[in-house]
Amino acid sequence: MDPIEKRELKRRAWARLAAQKRRAGLLRGRVVIASLICFALLWGIVFAQMATGNDPVLSAKSKTVATRPIKQATKEIEPTETREVDPEAEAETEPLVTSQS
Repeated sequence: MDPIEKRELKRRAWARLAAQKRRAGLLRGRVVIASLICFALLWGIVFAQMATGNDPVLSAKSKTVATRPIKQATKEIEPTETREVDPEAEAETEPLVTSQS
């Protein structure tokens, strides 16, 4: 390979590398611009919602939850007895009849 061909291959490689860097820079710039636009849009929505008085945090529709102490709540719970299932007793019961209209 003569020196002229070698220089030409190097020049092509540098051109490809420069094009790749340019595309990556454009892509990064577009991503930054898109994220800034989305950020501003979302904050604009929140600001407009609060300016019109529709702030969900300050709404009067909030429900208050009454809580009881754990000891009082456990005293109110009554344990239930477990029943064993008898397959023969279940077979003797009449089947549920539904009316079709």
